[in-house]
Amino acid sequence: MIEIKNLHKHFKKNHVLKGIDLSVKEGETVAIIGPSGSGKSTLLRCINLLETPSDGILKLDDLVIDAHHITKEKLLAARRNTAMVFQNYNLFANKTAIENIAEALITVKKMNKKGAMKIAEEFLGKVGLENRAHHYPYGLSGGQQQRVAIARALALNPKVILFDEPTSALDPELVQEVLQVIRNVAKEKVTMIIVTHELEFAKDVAHKIVFMDEGLIVEQNSASEFFASPREERTRKFIDHFIQRSIYYI
Repeated sequence: MIEIKNLHKHFKKNHVLKGIDLSVKEGETVAIIGPSGSGKSTLLRCINLLETPSDGILKLDDLVIDAHHITKEKLLAARRNTAMVFQNYNLFANKTAIENIAEALITVKKMNKKGAMKIAEEFLGKVGLENRAHHYPYGLSGGQQQRVAIARALALNPKVILFDEPTSALDPELVQEVLQVIRNVAKEKVTMIIVTHELEFAKDVAHKIVFMDEGLIVEQNSASEFFASPREERTRKFIDHFIQRSIYYI
């Protein structure tokens, strides 16, 4: 499904990704965790070419992208086959919930407005927001806005959905409603890569956990093995810190 080989990303002198190798199977949910500044979000943005990799190979099914030879056609193909859910929703403020979803279908899939609105209504129902179809973003809670963003991604029927810390901008009481929507999506075998700081959620929903630090993948394993038997000292320290923090907040 997805194969990433020796992926590097430089921002001038800052070497953010330092040779990432990662594979994701069709229908698999992969959670990427790690400290802030480890390159997690940059990796997602390189996968759908919002950021141009400095080096490496990205394969998405039959689409093969060499960082040194990215054509406009391959850029558009990568964008059509991926959908991103951002931290801050990225909804159009001047469009209603249903219009935000339909606009993506009209722009990306070249659908007519009537067909796009029908699909948009269907996917609003999937995230429990059919009664908010004609509300503008300012009239929605943060959790509802993020659910609209997830519905927009699902409606595009991409090969993979990329979630960039989808709950980090939410008030604590709104986090669970968004995580439950993502859990429901995972049950439908949608291929997903999720950057998250919600470790309990990652443990619950992901087939595979990837731990990144300082631009490298330090460790990756099945969710059960990752948390039960971390192999690397850096991973153990990260998990221990999370456990101690969780105990503190109980």
